[in-house]
Amino acid sequence: RRQPANVMSFEGAAWLEREGRAEAEKPELVLAAMELRPGMTVAEIGAGTGFFSRRLAKAVGPTSKVYSVDIQPEMLELLETYAAKERITNIVPVVGTETDPRLPARGVDRILLVDVYHEFQKPEPMLARIRDSLAPGGTVTLVEYRLEGDSASHIKTEHRMSVEQVLSEWTAAGFELIRRLETLPSQHLF
Repeated sequence: RRQPANVMSFEGAAWLEREGRAEAEKPELVLAAMELRPGMTVAEIGAGTGFFSRRLAKAVGPTSKVYSVDIQPEMLELLETYAAKERITNIVPVVGTETDPRLPARGVDRILLVDVYHEFQKPEPMLARIRDSLAPGGTVTLVEYRLEGDSASHIKTEHRMSVEQVLSEWTAAGFELIRRLETLPSQHLF
């Protein structure tokens, strides 16, 4: 059984906004895989400073809603600061818990988790709540650094996941893999 990594503290938030992150992680490929459309309700769980939430908000447009969930209020304060600087007004910060993202039941079209699932201390109840929040036809996009190979060797082992680990845990929680892309430089995209 996999041991979850420790949750990254808000004190490490600079890592989330580091120079070169967009070039290294290719967020545009993640957003394209999500098949976003204006008017969708989307959420990012483990939003941190909002690196992806801000991109989601622009992709779905100002009349859509983006729920940005984090368990650390300090991260959400940083997210609000960054969003205000970019004049983004359609992000709704949500303080979640380690077992509940506190999203509306059957109300979210797309959910994104980037390099955060490996930190879930109680993944089973959290995955159940994520599933409950999906609208009919809704999907989850999961991005995790690769455990296999050496493309993510710059990341600590406990912060990386294998395809087998992800699929065994998510399948057991009632999710079905629609597709997996390996086009990101050092991350799996489910």
